[in-house]
Amino acid sequence: MKPIFDKPFGLLLLCLSLFGLELFALLLLADAGLLQRLLAEDYSFISRVILLIYAAASLHVLIVAYRLSREIDAVGPGVAGARRGHVQRYYALLREPASAADDSGEMLLDVLDGRCRGHYRFGYVIADLMLKLGLLGTVIGFIFMLGALVDLNSIDINVMQKLLAQMSGGMKIALFTTLAGMSCGVLLNIKYQLLDWSVDNLLDDVREQTYRLGAR
Repeated sequence: MKPIFDKPFGLLLLCLSLFGLELFALLLLADAGLLQRLLAEDYSFISRVILLIYAAASLHVLIVAYRLSREIDAVGPGVAGARRGHVQRYYALLREPASAADDSGEMLLDVLDGRCRGHYRFGYVIADLMLKLGLLGTVIGFIFMLGALVDLNSIDINVMQKLLAQMSGGMKIALFTTLAGMSCGVLLNIKYQLLDWSVDNLLDDVREQTYRLGAR
């Protein structure tokens, strides 16, 4: 994974590649009619909400990946053309007289770590929210199923057919929302975990660069 991060805008290119694979999979599902079926048969509209949240969160991942890619490319106190970001601010503070303390370097690294992860820290909350929305859809689907039994007054064949249709509709809601919530939640967790790996790689490179500067 590290050789990918070491390339110019490597993290952003990796995230764009994943985004392209997701679009391809989405087109395959739409071509097979599964996506339309998911949206049409989920009467709770929770699947639509989950997909919209996932699309917005995926766009946020791309934005954060762009920012982190610039920070990774700016490792080094004198990188030509580097935008003044968190890494360059770290080197600037490290050169100040207050950095003479033994633990000042680690303190600044902790600050750098917090600022880099602060761009996407709430993303895990969004991923967990989608899982919770999927479970909420499951509960709503079972409520639809059990609600159909309230109107059961006879065992007439027409009544039974209507009852089975309502119960199957509730089961579809439960299954589709659970599938959407779990799939989107897991994929989003993977994306934010990828950002975590990139920050860990960034901090390792900064520590290595700081050691080289101190050894001079």
